[in-house]
Amino acid sequence: MNLSKLQITALAGTCLLLLSLLLLSQQGFTVPATKKGQTAKDEPEAILTEEMVLAQARNTLDSSQTVWLASLDEEKAQAPTIEKEAEVLKLISRTWFEYGNYIVSGYYARKVAELLDTGEAWGIAGTTYGAAFNKSQNNDEKKLAARQAVAALEIAKVLEPDTLQHAINIGLMYLELSTVDATVMPMKGVFMLQELDRQHPDNVLINMTLGRLSATRSGDLAKAKKRFENVLAIAETQAVLETTLLEANYFLVECYKQEDNYEKVLLHYDNTIRLSASSAGMQDQMRRAKQDYIDQKKN
Repeated sequence: MNLSKLQITALAGTCLLLLSLLLLSQQGFTVPATKKGQTAKDEPEAILTEEMVLAQARNTLDSSQTVWLASLDEEKAQAPTIEKEAEVLKLISRTWFEYGNYIVSGYYARKVAELLDTGEAWGIAGTTYGAAFNKSQNNDEKKLAARQAVAALEIAKVLEPDTLQHAINIGLMYLELSTVDATVMPMKGVFMLQELDRQHPDNVLINMTLGRLSATRSGDLAKAKKRFENVLAIAETQAVLETTLLEANYFLVECYKQEDNYEKVLLHYDNTIRLSASSAGMQDQMRRAKQDYIDQKKN
C-alpha cells in the first residue's frame, strides 16, 4: 500500500533502494461519481479490472510457466490450513513478480492479506501494488495499481496505527496517483505528509520522505537541506540507520553544492565515505566524487 512503488544521481537512487519507498474489491474498481475530487457523473467508469489484467497476463505465459502456476493453484486448493494456503499464495505472488507482472503479484499479495488480515500482510500488498504503479507504462494500469495500493495501505494503517510507514506510503501513493488521475488533487498526498509532520516533527522517516520530495520532485534544495540536517540532529540523540544517514549526507552534498559552500560539501562527502565503509564500490565512488569536486573547484 502494492514503496515505488520513485533522484539527483544514480547513487541517491541506490540509497533509496536500500531503505525500503507503496484494493478495492476482488472485482476491480469503479470510480465513484458524485463527490468533489472524484470522477464526475458524466465520465465513464474505469474499464480496467484486475481480472482483465490477470486474463491478459495468463495469455503471455509460456508452457512451463503455465504448468508451474497450475501446480501452485492445485496446491493452494488442497491446502489443509489457512496458513498453508497463505504460504502458497505468497509463492504465487512472488512468481508473478518474477515474471514481471506486478499488478497480478499485488492481486495475490492481497489474497494473502485477506486470509491473514494482519497489518504486515496488507502493507506488503500495498507496497506490491506500489511497485506495479512504478513499473507500468500504462495510465489505466497505474490508476488501478495506485488505488489498490491506497486501499490496502488504509487497512494496514487501521490494523497497525502506530506504524507510521503505512500512513507515509498512503500519502506517497496519493501523490503518485495525482500524476495519472485528474480526479485526485495534486496536493492531497502532500497535505497528508505535512499533517504527519505536524504530529511527529522529529520523526526520521517523515523528515527523510519530505526531504526526498523537496530534492527530487520540486527541486527545492533549501527545503530539502533543512529536512536532512534535521535527520542528522535527531541522530545525535537516537539511533538512526547508517543507510539513512548515508542518504541524508549525500543529499546534503548536493544541497551545499548549490550554495557553493565548499567546506560543508567536503564535510558531507567525508561522512558519506565513512558511512559507506561496508560497500567498497560505493565508498570508492564517494572518494572519486569528492576528488572530482576538489579538482573542479581548483580549476
